[in-house]
Amino acid sequence: MTWHGGDILVASKTLAIFWGRQWNDPNFVHDKIAAIDSFFQGWSNSDYAKVPTEYTGQNFVGATDMVTAASTYTGHIIDLTPAPTEVSPADSFGLVMEETVISEVCNVVGLPDPTTLYVVYATTVPGTGTYGGFHTFGNCQHQPVMVALVLNLDNPAYGIGDSFTGHSAGLAVIADITAHELAETITDPRGMSWFATSGAGEIGDKCTFAPGGGTAAADTTFVTFSNGSHWHIQPLWSNHAYSLSAGYPNNNSELGCIFHQ
Repeated sequence: MTWHGGDILVASKTLAIFWGRQWNDPNFVHDKIAAIDSFFQGWSNSDYAKVPTEYTGQNFVGATDMVTAASTYTGHIIDLTPAPTEVSPADSFGLVMEETVISEVCNVVGLPDPTTLYVVYATTVPGTGTYGGFHTFGNCQHQPVMVALVLNLDNPAYGIGDSFTGHSAGLAVIADITAHELAETITDPRGMSWFATSGAGEIGDKCTFAPGGGTAAADTTFVTFSNGSHWHIQPLWSNHAYSLSAGYPNNNSELGCIFHQ
C-alpha cells in the first residue's frame, strides 16, 4: 500500500449507533450491544490496534504525524426508528446506502464531531448486495463526518466459524467487520491516504479472508484486546511485514497480514 497524501487518525474516537426497531427485541440484541461496547473499549492500546501504527499522514491540523494505538469510545445510541429492511439489488456498491447512513448519523447526532467515527449497526440485511459493511465520509450541516455501516448479518450463511470465544454467530461477524472498517478509517478516513493502487484496496481489504476472519471457519486464531476481551477477527495488512516476507498470506498469496506489531 502507498500513501496518497491524505490524512490519518492519530488517535481514533468512536461512537456506536444501533439503528432499527429490532434493537428493542432482546432475542435479536442477545450479546451484541454489550459486547460491541467492550470491543471499542478494548481496542485502545491493544496489540491489534498497534498494527496501523506504522502508517503516517496528515493529522487533524495538517502536520505530518503517525497513527497511534490510542482510541476513545464515547458510548452508544439506540435509535429505534425503522432502518431499511434490505439492501437494494441495484445498490451492490453501496452508493445509496452511503447517503442513507450519513443521513442517519446527521439525524441522530445533529452537528457531528469531525474527529469521531460513527459506526452504525443497522438491522438492514444485505439481500443480494455484495458487502456487509463499509466506511465513508460526508457532511452534516457543512460539518465533516466520518461514518461506517455494519449490516445485520445474523443469517448463518455469514458465519465466520467462531466457536471458541463464546460470542454468538451474529456478534462474531459484525465484530469482524467492525475491526475491518475501523482500521481502514484510521489509515484512510477520506479516501486519500493509504490504499493499494491495484488489487485489494485498504489495510483491511488486503487481508479479508486471510487466517483469523472471513470464511476461515476452521481457523482458531483469536486476538485479546487491552480489556481482556477475545475476538475472532481478520488480520490487517502491514507493509513492514510484507517487506520482511512475514505474516499470513492473503488471497493473492502475499505475506503481510498480521495481528500485532
